[in-house]
Amino acid sequence: MKLKLYIAGLFLVFGMNVYAGALKPAQQNTPQEKDSIIVTFGDRTRLIIYGEDRKELEKIMKYDLNTLLKDLKIRLDSTDADTTYLREEINGSKYLKDKSNDEDYVRIGLRGIHIKNGDTEVKINAKGVEVEDEDDDNDKSDSNYRRTGKRFYRSGGGSSPRKGFNIALGLNTYGTNETTPGFSKDDYDLKPFGSRYISLGYIASTTIAKGKNARLHLDFGVDFSWYNLMFDGNNTVAKDSLQISFPLVTNENGEEIEMKKSKLTVPYVNISFMPTLSFSRSFISYISAGVYGGYRLGSYTKLRREGSKDVDHVRKNFYIEDLRYGLSAELGIRNFPDFFVNYDFNNLYQDGKGPSVRMLSFGVRLF
Repeated sequence: MKLKLYIAGLFLVFGMNVYAGALKPAQQNTPQEKDSIIVTFGDRTRLIIYGEDRKELEKIMKYDLNTLLKDLKIRLDSTDADTTYLREEINGSKYLKDKSNDEDYVRIGLRGIHIKNGDTEVKINAKGVEVEDEDDDNDKSDSNYRRTGKRFYRSGGGSSPRKGFNIALGLNTYGTNETTPGFSKDDYDLKPFGSRYISLGYIASTTIAKGKNARLHLDFGVDFSWYNLMFDGNNTVAKDSLQISFPLVTNENGEEIEMKKSKLTVPYVNISFMPTLSFSRSFISYISAGVYGGYRLGSYTKLRREGSKDVDHVRKNFYIEDLRYGLSAELGIRNFPDFFVNYDFNNLYQDGKGPSVRMLSFGVRLF
């Protein structure tokens, strides 16, 4: 009887081993092998680098492992616990060899404020506040970008690079200066760098057509601008009942006075319509051309004698045309200020009241 029990027990043990052997290969094949690098130091030390695939393992070449191991030794030396197991998570981004694009910073300049904190970037400028997160990179496309400064950023409508608040600085000169009876060109010549043009305004825009690398917009602008015409000499502009003249500034004895500043200032309020073609992948960020019209808000002269701080103003219309209109063009270059040029189709002064001159302004847009 005991012999039969022993034999039955042996068969039972043998059957369990066979069943376990059949299950073992299936269990081993269930998990999927992952790519890893195992570096052995002696018999008891191993460095294991684990990655989901080979492409992930190649990223390790971007890190400074020497610095990482030195910091690890410092951490081990500072640990008082007597243990053979230490687990600590370390942010590896600080060990990148090239951290030029990874450092946090705050930059303040003419184009606004740029803040980078980790993966998040915030840009604050005259056109608004923009927030970028590197986690959203997969959602970016060229058609979803607009320019702030000279770089394209996400904007739901892909609006014009000119859209928003604008400041333009430039110079004034005569686009045309025809010989006019009764006037000498030498009397009203302008100082090249003293005759400045200033414009402050806002541009609204609508997108007409979108392409892969280009978009067409229609821009509508409203701005205030100033013609500052500084005369090249001791002349000024005067008005009588018939026309204007450009006499020398003299004292009570009729002697010529040396002038530090003698200029004519004319402010305008303007509107403009300018089709704009913008490019997302080009050295040229946009090209714009269109028409503008303005209404004169006033005019005055500003006189300052050499060696004196006193300034004299004379406010008259000086037979200046109330309306101005002309053609404007702009060229945007990436990472560089935009260029503009304005040419008036009408004369600055009324016909028969002053010289036949038309104004030309050119310069850069700061925003």
